[in-house]
Amino acid sequence: MLDRRTLLKLAGVLPALRPQSSRSGHPRRPGAQPNFIHICTDDMRFDDLSVMPILRSTMRDRGVRFDNHFTPFPLCAPSRVGMLTGLLPHNHGVLHDKGADGGYEAYRALEANALPVWLSGAGYFVGHIGKFINGYDQVAPDHIPPGYADWRAMSCGFGLYKDFTLNENGDQVFYGDGQYTTDVFVQKALTFLATAPQPFALFFWPNACHWPAVPADRDAGTFAHVKMPQPPSFNEADVSDKPAYIRDLPLIEGHQIEHLINKWRTRAECLQAVDRGLGAIVQALEDNGLAASTHILFTSDNGFMEGEHRIASAKNFLYDEGARVPLYWREPSGYADECRQPASNIDATATIVDLSGAKAGRLLDGLSLSPLLNDVRAPWKTAMLLQSLYTVGIATRDYRYIRWRKTGEVELYDATADPYQLLNVAGRRAYAEIESACAQALETLLECVGANCAWDGKFPPPPVRGA
Repeated sequence: MLDRRTLLKLAGVLPALRPQSSRSGHPRRPGAQPNFIHICTDDMRFDDLSVMPILRSTMRDRGVRFDNHFTPFPLCAPSRVGMLTGLLPHNHGVLHDKGADGGYEAYRALEANALPVWLSGAGYFVGHIGKFINGYDQVAPDHIPPGYADWRAMSCGFGLYKDFTLNENGDQVFYGDGQYTTDVFVQKALTFLATAPQPFALFFWPNACHWPAVPADRDAGTFAHVKMPQPPSFNEADVSDKPAYIRDLPLIEGHQIEHLINKWRTRAECLQAVDRGLGAIVQALEDNGLAASTHILFTSDNGFMEGEHRIASAKNFLYDEGARVPLYWREPSGYADECRQPASNIDATATIVDLSGAKAGRLLDGLSLSPLLNDVRAPWKTAMLLQSLYTVGIATRDYRYIRWRKTGEVELYDATADPYQLLNVAGRRAYAEIESACAQALETLLECVGANCAWDGKFPPPPVRGA
């Protein structure tokens, strides 16, 4: 029997813009399915790339860099569930990290019809290493979700970096004696690559750099004297153009700033093991002759506010530091370029389904990125939906539009002229037509299903500077 959400989505299907596999530019032959490695860090911002030189050299510079890539809901569980289902939060229904409509408790009802199952059905050997969905350790730590042939997930609190436990294909295995999560995960990934039959799909999801962001012993203190980047939006002096919630925030005091700096340094140190691990994984693919048949994508579940607009140590905000996350896609052809089209992490899900030949058991809200993996200037959608507990909005190539749920207050930013979102231009005459177009897109996308979520409406260009 079809559930209500499925019926709603079937009723809302539009064929426009959704590419079929035959149009992807990656023709498949029987027995020639590509492999996939899906790497997802935890709470990593788009600008954390600055502290990861191996990520820059192996992924950013050798693949497609999606500079306007966002998580639809900047919170761990809703974002990760979107990656596994290909659905936006208002369609998969996981809106918190715990509780009846949050975390693994809510996802468990969806897991039998999710990406690992679809891939398994297409003949893939599917593995998972690292963190899973929030609450897994409390709800069902002995359970192996369907679709996985090799399961090595944290069955303890994901804030642990040492003295942790993994559910390894049904056995609870404790790692003590100073063993470090990321290092253990990397070794398991290398073993997977050496032994897994092809085609394979590996979800490598380290818990770094989620707070408390404990670094590996060799990395502790290595950023102690490195200056934390502080963009113009850090501890923003004038927030008179912002909604009341932001206007009511006090300036961050000296000791709070020191805490933020120390936190940034610790997070940077924590990411060094991920960076080295990525290098080892890429090297293993090259050494084993797998690089020419494997797609590698690197992303994060959400960003993190570190003092921008006076917001200290928080997520769940739609400013770029909270919702914009890395997506670097290294594909077998070696095509590399910068893509500025708006993209979402559920688009990556649709792409894996497309390129693998798998059959999704759900009507996907995401749109396959395959055309952009061949040509970053290919026709593409023009806006994507953003949601949080406090706000809704859209992101386009040129604009960020945010509406606060309770008050209806609106923010509009010209992303090209104002990348740090210092000047809210909502209500300004020069941006009236743009604001109207953004509002129209948001109203449509708020209830979108399937192909309706691929908004391809036109937006006016930004006003001429100085006019």
